[in-house]
Amino acid sequence: MSNNPLLEGLKLPGRIFQLPSRGIFYRNGELDASVKDGEIHVQPMSALDEINMKNPDQLFSGAAIQTVFSHTISGIAKPLELLAKDIDAIMLFLRAVTYGPHYEFMAKHNCKDAKDHSYIADIDQMISNMKMIDPTTIEERYTLSLPNGQVVKLRPNRYQQVIDLIKMNETKEVITVEDQQANLTKMLLGVIDSVDGITDEASILEWVKRLPSPMVNRIAERIESVNDWGSDLKWKCVCKDCGSEFEVEIPINPVSFFTE
Repeated sequence: MSNNPLLEGLKLPGRIFQLPSRGIFYRNGELDASVKDGEIHVQPMSALDEINMKNPDQLFSGAAIQTVFSHTISGIAKPLELLAKDIDAIMLFLRAVTYGPHYEFMAKHNCKDAKDHSYIADIDQMISNMKMIDPTTIEERYTLSLPNGQVVKLRPNRYQQVIDLIKMNETKEVITVEDQQANLTKMLLGVIDSVDGITDEASILEWVKRLPSPMVNRIAERIESVNDWGSDLKWKCVCKDCGSEFEVEIPINPVSFFTE
């Protein structure tokens, strides 16, 4: 704890937010025991934190998330093991507490002779509209019975898995058949929690490699259908050229998102 009196004037209250997962899927120390129902205290980012978040190498290695979260959020012990949808939500939280509720961005409608215009999204409204996961339906929604009688327990994918998939493909000019197979295997391992009660990853990997396409499709369809919670990053705008309403997906790429 620093005794520097100058820091007293920089103490900002921050805000408390609830993760859209409510912390339900965290069973391995991802959150501190002090965190209840996924509620976290988020402080504004410093200018140095912002530099970290805007550095592509730091961001895609996960180092930026590790560093910035340790400075701004209490209660998160393993940032890279958070669910990807929780990370998206935290990006909105950090934007709101650091810069306020308004986010100005450029967009262009697809009408005739349309031009790029500036529009403003209300980040606080996007946070308020965030869909929280329903704990009463978790067991049913994330359990899948396959035609062969085996029962698969599913889970949302984690941020580290997203990073790993990006790293697997970022330097490749051509995605080979082998690459596609590796990507599919990685994706399935990321969302399968257990098969018939077995959680051993080596056993699940061997099982995944022998899955027929119809069963893979069933798993993918179920994951898609239960992936309807978390942040809705779409914002409705009224075109400044034709007056029609259109929808824009807010880019939460830190390079552009964390800018005043």
